[in-house]
Amino acid sequence: MPPENRRYIVTLAGAAAAILVLGVLLRPAPVDDEPLPPPPSQAELSRLTRITQRRSLEAMKDYFSAVATDADRSVVRLRMLGRSGVVWAPGQVVTARLEPRFPPTTTVTGDEGELGVPLAAGAPHLPVALLDVPETGEFVPVRRRPIENLDPGAWTVFVTDRHGAGFSPATYVEIAEVQCEGRRVRDVVTSVALGPELAGAGLFDLDNNLLAVVLPCGPRFVAVTAEDVAALAEEAATVRSRIAQRYGMTLDAVTSEETGHLGVPFGLFVRDVWNGELADAIGLRPGDVVISINAELILDVDQLVPLIDGSMRRAAAATRGEGDEAAASEASGDSAVPDEAPADEALAEEVSGDGDDVEFLELGVVRDGDTLVLNLPVDPLAAVGLDAAVPDGGLVWDDPGRGYRLDAVRPGTAAARAGLRPGDRLLRIDGTAPETLDAVRDALSADRDMPVLLELERGARRTAVLLP
Repeated sequence: MPPENRRYIVTLAGAAAAILVLGVLLRPAPVDDEPLPPPPSQAELSRLTRITQRRSLEAMKDYFSAVATDADRSVVRLRMLGRSGVVWAPGQVVTARLEPRFPPTTTVTGDEGELGVPLAAGAPHLPVALLDVPETGEFVPVRRRPIENLDPGAWTVFVTDRHGAGFSPATYVEIAEVQCEGRRVRDVVTSVALGPELAGAGLFDLDNNLLAVVLPCGPRFVAVTAEDVAALAEEAATVRSRIAQRYGMTLDAVTSEETGHLGVPFGLFVRDVWNGELADAIGLRPGDVVISINAELILDVDQLVPLIDGSMRRAAAATRGEGDEAAASEASGDSAVPDEAPADEALAEEVSGDGDDVEFLELGVVRDGDTLVLNLPVDPLAAVGLDAAVPDGGLVWDDPGRGYRLDAVRPGTAAARAGLRPGDRLLRIDGTAPETLDAVRDALSADRDMPVLLELERGARRTAVLLP
C-alpha cells in the first residue's frame, strides 16, 4: 500500500477516536425517571366535551340568528293582537285569525313606531286575516318555496315578532294533511311544538324562503304550507267571505237536495250564522233562504257585490275618521264595483246612494214555508247592541238546556258524511226545537224516509246541515 494511503487511513481513525472520546466526555449525566402525569378524569373529559359542544352550539345559534335576521324583514309585530304577521305581498300582511270578531283596524310595529292598518279580509270561517299596509321598503314581501323541494331532516327556522324579533330552529319531519275549518290543508311537521305564541309566525328555509305560516286549525296550531295559505287568502277575498266578514253569515246558492226538501227553487241558503254578529242580531237562522233584497230577486251570491262594497267603503271611511260627506262621496264611486261582477246597477245605486237615503236592506226570507222580511243594516258598524258588555264579569256559562250535545259520530254513517262532529249541539230539527231526547232519536231514526234539516251550534256559530 502506498505510504500516502496509510497516512490517510490513520488520520481518519484518529479523528473517529477523538469524536468517540469527546462524546463520552460530553454525555449528560443520567437523570432519575419522573412519573407520567395522571390521565384526565371522567369529569374533566365531560367538561372538555361540553366546552367543545357549547362552542359548536354557539356557532349554530349565531348562524340561525343571522338567517332569522334576514327573514325578519318580512315578519312584522301586531302588538294589539299579540301575534306576528308575514308580509305576503306588496301592501299586504297575512296573519292568524283567533278572534270570533276580528277588529276592523289594528296596528303594525314599524321602524318609526305603531302604524294603524285596516282589515282587508278576515272572514270568521277562515283561519287567516289579511291587512292592508303601505307599500314601502319597510315591509318586504316574502319569497315562497314549495315544500316538496325540501328534504326530510333539513333545518328550518320559525321567525316571530310577537314581542320582538325571535326565532326557533326546527328540523323538517314530514307533511301531514289536517282539517282546518272544514278544509284539508297540508301541515309542515317539524321538531318544534306549535302554540299560540307562534301564531302568525313564518317558517323559513335557510335561504330565507317562506315554507309555511302558523295558523289555528280547531284547538291546535299547524304550519300551513305557503301554497295552502295562498288558497285561503284567495278565498278570503271572495264575495262569500266578505259577506261573512261584514255580517257574520255565510250564504250559498241552494242545492238541488235543499230545494227538494225546502220547496224553494232559488235563493241563497243561510249556511252559518255567528252568535252575536249582525245576522244573528236581526234574527236570521241557519237554514233560512234569502230570496230577495229590496224586492229584487237574488239568484247568485255575486249579486251582493254592490251591497257589500257600499257597506265596506262607508265602514272604512268611518274608521279613518272622515266626515259623512267624504264617506258618502267614496261610497257612491263607480270604481269600487269590479268590472267582472254581475252587479244590478239599479240595485247598487239604491243601496249605496249617498249614504243617507237607505239605512236598511229588506231581506225576503223563506223559513219553514213562510216568507218574512228582515231588516239588515247597510253599515254593520251602525248595528245596535253588538258591543254590549258581557254579563257575569265576562264569564260565559254553558246552558245545559240549550239543545242536545253530540258526544260521538260513528265513522261511515250518514251523519259523518253530512259533516256532523262530536261536540255539536243540536238546536232544531226542520225548524222545531225538540223537547226530549226521545224526540231527537225518533226524528233522526234510520227508518225515516225523508231528509231532515238540522240546526247545530258549533263553537261560536250555528250551522245548517241537511241529513239525508
